Amino acid sequence: MARKPRPRFGPVAARILLVVGLLLGGASCAKAGEANAGAQSLLDEIKKRGVLKVGSRVDNPPHSSFDEQGRWVGFDNDIAAAIAKRWGVKLEMVKVDELTRISFLQNGKVDLSVASISKTRKRGDQVDFSQTYFHSVQTFVVRKNTATSYKDLVGKRVGASRGSSSIGNWKAWLKRNGVTGDPEIEEFGDKRAALAAVKQGAIAGWTEDYEVLASYARNEPDLTVLNVPGGTGVKLDGIAMRKNDSTLRNAVDLALQDIMASGEYDQMYDRWFGPSSTAPVPRQGSVEVWPNG
Repeated sequence: MARKPRPRFGPVAARILLVVGLLLGGASCAKAGEANAGAQSLLDEIKKRGVLKVGSRVDNPPHSSFDEQGRWVGFDNDIAAAIAKRWGVKLEMVKVDELTRISFLQNGKVDLSVASISKTRKRGDQVDFSQTYFHSVQTFVVRKNTATSYKDLVGKRVGASRGSSSIGNWKAWLKRNGVTGDPEIEEFGDKRAALAAVKQGAIAGWTEDYEVLASYARNEPDLTVLNVPGGTGVKLDGIAMRKNDSTLRNAVDLALQDIMASGEYDQMYDRWFGPSSTAPVPRQGSVEVWPNG
């Protein structure tokens, strides 16, 4: 059977079809742009409800923990309270851990996570981060007289908090120093269990943020925190929030800058990390403050 010839369009008809296609495509793009422009920021919802829900941890002094009366205390909690105050809303603290501090953002249980979260590229695929509000390093706590440097821990079983960036920093330190093979790392969901494992000799050391280890070890005469310049790696803490909400992210950044510019940040830092605190940590950075204009 002979095939039917395909319809042919003349030059004028072809131009008409092209124009129609462009118009339809432009209309679709315009509608998409209007939808994105009209998308409500979570900041609007926070201010409408009058409550800022912040995820934080209870096992991470001096950043965040409970005091003897069961009240939230710590540097991260002070930061969260200062942001809520600037937005004119109440603060509701929500308990999170190493894993839920991100998942709670994704499922809407919290608006922000101010939970000593180290900014990494992998985490940046899951959440957006504010500018850095705390600079630190990661290191090890060990039993006294068992190690004086990280080289003493090479080839030994060590511990880390579950999902912590300290795992990646330890692996990176080993690689930089020419150590091959996978290190033996036990992950703990309970920081006190990790500390107990060090005391009992079940692990050679526990790697965490320097100031957290200093806080946990301050009443442990048989333990010492390795104070090595640069640590196993740097730790840059940011406030985490849901992806692709630039209005919320900018509001958080500007609040942090205002906290810094007002001198309130210095007071918080001295309270929790100053010379007379339980975990003295020299300032290694500050919040970037943008100029006006």
